[in-house]
Amino acid sequence: MTLPRSLRAFVAAALVVAPLPALAQTPDPAQDDAAEVEEPPEPGAGTPRAYAPDWRKGAFLLSVGGGYVVPLGSIASGVTAADLVSGGPGVSAGLGFGLSRHVSFELEGNYGLLSGGETCTTCSGSTLGVGMRLVYHLAQGIAFDPWASYGVGFRTSLVEAPETGAAPAFGIGRSQGIDFARITLGGTFYPHPVFGFGPFLEGTVGSYRLRPDPGTSPSVYGFFQVGLRVTFDPLRGGKVRAPSTVAAAF
Repeated sequence: MTLPRSLRAFVAAALVVAPLPALAQTPDPAQDDAAEVEEPPEPGAGTPRAYAPDWRKGAFLLSVGGGYVVPLGSIASGVTAADLVSGGPGVSAGLGFGLSRHVSFELEGNYGLLSGGETCTTCSGSTLGVGMRLVYHLAQGIAFDPWASYGVGFRTSLVEAPETGAAPAFGIGRSQGIDFARITLGGTFYPHPVFGFGPFLEGTVGSYRLRPDPGTSPSVYGFFQVGLRVTFDPLRGGKVRAPSTVAAAF
């Protein structure tokens, strides 16, 4: 049977149009592949990194510093330091040895010159402290090293009055005692592997056990110092250059 021409045209059009919805719904494999591809991670991301080289353990540290020293507290019962002496220049020096990556042990000493006080304006004095301390370094392997220390030591202080004129009845002479707390906060910047410098703040608390006036009782004294410290680490330079030397060999 022969179909009419119009019907044949309709059937042909239907056969052509029928697959189009299916083609429209077929996903593009290239698009799926692009969606599944993840960006590569950054170099070193997720990779455990080793600690920085330990440049402190076993190393000797030499430090010198200067600043301003202020006496606080009392020389003896009823005799305040401010009545006899006031602040003056001070110097310090220390020799340390690295115990670990963050801790070092140090032998150190400081000396200060004191000028006249509130009551005895013509008085003068000096103070010398020697002791030991443990220093905790917050960072290691970078250019800036924040640190804090706690120490104890021995102290001898001298207050002198002029031979003429009215002199205080007590407190003149040499006193000796124990620094039972010497706390220091500071930071060292290393522009070069073997040389560094930075500020520090130090507070000392102690008691004079031997006094020029035996009739007085011991009291608590203190010193506050602010200054600049220079550190020399002669062995650190070799440790810093060692990795680059090994790398250059390969």
